[in-house]
Amino acid sequence: MISWQANKLGAAKDVVEKVDVQLPEPKDNEARIKIKATVLGLPDHMMLKGTYIVSNSFPISFGQEAVGIVDKAGPGYPYKEGQRVITGTRFDIGLGGLSEYSISPGEGAIKAPEDLTDEEAAGFLGSFHVAYVGLVNRAFLQSGETLLVLGGSGRTGSSAIQLGKALGATVIATARQKEQATFCIEQGADFVFNPEEENFQSEIEKFTNGQGVNVIYDTVGGNLYKQAVENIAIGGRVVLIGFASGEWGKPDPMHISWKGYSVTGALHTIRTKKEREGSIKKLNSLLLDKKISPLPTNVYNFDNAVKALDSLSNKNLGLTIIKMNY
Repeated sequence: MISWQANKLGAAKDVVEKVDVQLPEPKDNEARIKIKATVLGLPDHMMLKGTYIVSNSFPISFGQEAVGIVDKAGPGYPYKEGQRVITGTRFDIGLGGLSEYSISPGEGAIKAPEDLTDEEAAGFLGSFHVAYVGLVNRAFLQSGETLLVLGGSGRTGSSAIQLGKALGATVIATARQKEQATFCIEQGADFVFNPEEENFQSEIEKFTNGQGVNVIYDTVGGNLYKQAVENIAIGGRVVLIGFASGEWGKPDPMHISWKGYSVTGALHTIRTKKEREGSIKKLNSLLLDKKISPLPTNVYNFDNAVKALDSLSNKNLGLTIIKMNY
């Protein structure tokens, strides 16, 4: 099968190549899927730079999430051959979604909603399902509460804005550029500010009348996390999602005790069967009622994968999607 991979660091145009690799065989609770579309994002860009702390091995394989047709199901895999699923991929062992076929781990896969095109479905799991785990299953966000999304223009940040509004929350987002701020407003944010140009504490105090925020959804980490938790309300909840800054937010147990809040993490692969079934039902309902909508997509053909990977350095708004030629 054909796959796009890199065996050294650098710009995509210099190091990414189309290679022929062996067709993978699924193990227990896995399936081989024929890729229809895959999503590219910050992790793929960071892997090319050597700054992705989750995986730094070669070959670099791209596309951590994809939509495809189950081609061969291993024992215990939850879906049948021929069904269309959204799934994480085994990019960590060279079987990312930027290939003709990939391996789907059963614990994270879901059936693709019929109302979503391949391009829309490709990024739905790692955006809205991650946001749902974080905001609903872990932070228990309530209607009337205030949600602060750090990095609101990213794929999961913008999904959290939409979902937070659908759940009845007031949503604040951070964005460093004017175009990113506009995008956050378009996703439903009530207030957006640039923490590099405006005083973090005064902006939060002004908008919340000194009450602080109830839930922090952190896709950035680093120093932004430190500033955010200084503005959390008593009984608040912090959800650690990502590290766009290059490092995770670092909870301080003493600060947590003195301020009276909790910190948790969220992954769509780490949830109970009941949580997964509940999120599928609720998110599909919100889609049908148009209370959430698929993120805007920048679609590239499979043969233009290098161009798509190079475009990630521009910090595109919405999703960067690779669609297969067939």
